[in-house]
Amino acid sequence: MTISKTLLLASLLWIAILPSSPFTLSPIAQVRSSSSTTHLNAASSDDNYRSSSTSQQQQKQTQEQTTLGGDDIKNDLPTEISNNIHQHTTNDNDATSSPSDTLRSSEFTNLEPLLQTPTRTSRLTSEARTSSIYTPAGTDAFWSLRDEITQLEQDVTAAKSAGISAEGTNAVEAMLRRAQAKDPEHVYRVTTGAAEVAERMGREEEGKRYREESERAKRMLPQFNLEGLWVGKYGNHGFEMINVTYSGDKLIAYKVTGDKNIPRGQVTFTADVSPKFDEIKRIKKLDPIVLSEASAKKWGTKRLPRFPGEGHAAEPGFANSQFMEGQLVVIGGGDYFSFAWIPLEHQIFFGRPSPELT
Repeated sequence: MTISKTLLLASLLWIAILPSSPFTLSPIAQVRSSSSTTHLNAASSDDNYRSSSTSQQQQKQTQEQTTLGGDDIKNDLPTEISNNIHQHTTNDNDATSSPSDTLRSSEFTNLEPLLQTPTRTSRLTSEARTSSIYTPAGTDAFWSLRDEITQLEQDVTAAKSAGISAEGTNAVEAMLRRAQAKDPEHVYRVTTGAAEVAERMGREEEGKRYREESERAKRMLPQFNLEGLWVGKYGNHGFEMINVTYSGDKLIAYKVTGDKNIPRGQVTFTADVSPKFDEIKRIKKLDPIVLSEASAKKWGTKRLPRFPGEGHAAEPGFANSQFMEGQLVVIGGGDYFSFAWIPLEHQIFFGRPSPELT
């Protein structure tokens, strides 16, 4: 992506988050500065993030508690998720469709086609099967699936409260499990937990299968596929390049281009992109940003997922360096993302650099 395209993206999204924006903030929780954060004499910029003064309105989401353990871990997993694992362990020759290469960018159009080696064919077949099983996160279809899951969870609760027959309740629960088996984030959370239990019990082969399915589901989650170089406009410092890496479920962004506040090689921000709910720290997932119909049409998705993080800030000369509350916002399939330094009301939008820059 060229710098001019990055500028256009930043300007369009910046307009979108102004008070007159088509963004629908409800039920997004109002972000507030932390009183314990030391004030920094940071220069303001055109990329400053201004949150509106709308009231908080939290959506209640049912947190499914999956208990894993006992003599047979597989029996503790929903049948639908076990079926996902079975489909992936089936011989590649059973695939009903053959994948095609992704269209290349214009700068690669004159290259010779890649050789179809058995290894590459097997990998592409596996990717095609994964795409047929899971609904890619960040798409409208994914958010519609999430709405369906939420409704089914409410239906199950209502059925149990109303004293509906076990047969009727079981039928609704089966529909819920089938829907959840298409949700890559749900499957990633459940199979990761199953793998940890299997490994603690010394069941290496079983744990390996769960890990493999966990990794396949993970590839369908844009927040886990942001690794590499990105470019964003750091206020008056201009455009700077960062490198995104991961440590487990933690995203870490390092400065490739430094400035007088945060030098090159330093962490610029981190984010916890795990789908888990931490009962010990009482950390819940942030509600996604809901877009208006016009904005959803423009960006190809009706919601933008958010993840808690920490942004690095300092005064000139790397003085008074500190980390503060932040949020990572992933746009669509991960073509763009932004990070907001909440106490500073500052937000930066990132896009992939052009081939000339890399």
